[in-house]
Amino acid sequence: MLLFKSATLTKKEKSIIESLLDIITDFYSDFYITKENLRLYIKENTHLLYGGISKGDKIIYGEEGILFIHGFSDQSRRKYVKILSDNAENASKLIKFLNLQLTDIELYVKIKKENPILKSFQINKFKFVGDRGKEILLCRKPIEDIFKIEPKE
Repeated sequence: MLLFKSATLTKKEKSIIESLLDIITDFYSDFYITKENLRLYIKENTHLLYGGISKGDKIIYGEEGILFIHGFSDQSRRKYVKILSDNAENASKLIKFLNLQLTDIELYVKIKKENPILKSFQINKFKFVGDRGKEILLCRKPIEDIFKIEPKE
């Protein structure tokens, strides 16, 4: 079961997320936050994840992995999606759930070209925006609001 959260996490929720961070390997080093032009990897800087969520960033998590939407906590113009998942099928489940929950916001993804999860984004409404060397930038424009579950506060 996937959970959608946008508020301070409970100890139990943090424990679940910690275990997912321990179990799932970030083979392509795409699970990071950029602060002051530095890449800070979320697995080594969990305080950034938890702090961001408590200030408005969003997270979707479950046995499929973790999908983190960064940019709400610091009122960034762009909201970036970061995903940590074992495979493209699980990533696709996370992205589909995201598309049901956050329909009215433009979302961006920066991901390595060789990352197999790239295809999961492309088949789930994320379109090419630009080439960034070894990475590619994708964007999903706001979509129709079909079905929406409010995040737990």
